[in-house]
Amino acid sequence: MTGRRVLKLFMVVFICACGRIGTPKAQPYESIDELLNALDDAGAEIVTVGLEAPLFDVDSRAIILNGEKSELYEFENADASERGVIHLQALLEDTETNTASELSSARIWSHDRLIVVYFGRDGGTILLLSGLLGDPLQKPGLAADEPYPPAVPAAIHALAEANGEDPSLVKVLSYTFVEWSDGCLEYPHPEEDCAQVLTSGWRILLQLGDQEVEIHSDEMGGEIRWR
Repeated sequence: MTGRRVLKLFMVVFICACGRIGTPKAQPYESIDELLNALDDAGAEIVTVGLEAPLFDVDSRAIILNGEKSELYEFENADASERGVIHLQALLEDTETNTASELSSARIWSHDRLIVVYFGRDGGTILLLSGLLGDPLQKPGLAADEPYPPAVPAAIHALAEANGEDPSLVKVLSYTFVEWSDGCLEYPHPEEDCAQVLTSGWRILLQLGDQEVEIHSDEMGGEIRWR
């Protein structure tokens, strides 16, 4: 891995090859226990495991989050957490170490007193952590199998099925997190009575053959609509 491939930890908004991604507004979690409670409330599967080589000499926890390894660190205050981010950047730039190699494939969040390192690639878990903590400071180098938010594959399969095509023929042009103005995702069916409530979701632009389709979805892809 070269220095050019190391993504700087001070990125707050990142650009994905498929489009610009936003996330829901983060909440003020100040402790590991508060974050774990929020993850549990969201239905995440959490198993606490041993942490043999912590990155920081602070209160820390290693967990298996939805089947993937994560490390959680709680600092004395936000300033100490910021110094932790600088330390992580130094570790990443020392490309000869195993730690740098492992961290380069992780997503890292810094939120008030917390630093969270997620080593998995599950799109739903990444979306959940981003919803709780904000955008990650580091995003691994893009690859062909880069995970999408759950709504994107749901939209791909829905569009392909509706057209009798193989999902592999559907190309993702972009996807952006939005707040729809109503419960119909701003694409109401004829004579549908739409709840007038803000609804989190995604605007997804797909291409199938010569056709470009704008998909409106809810946050997890349970509701998919297009015209």
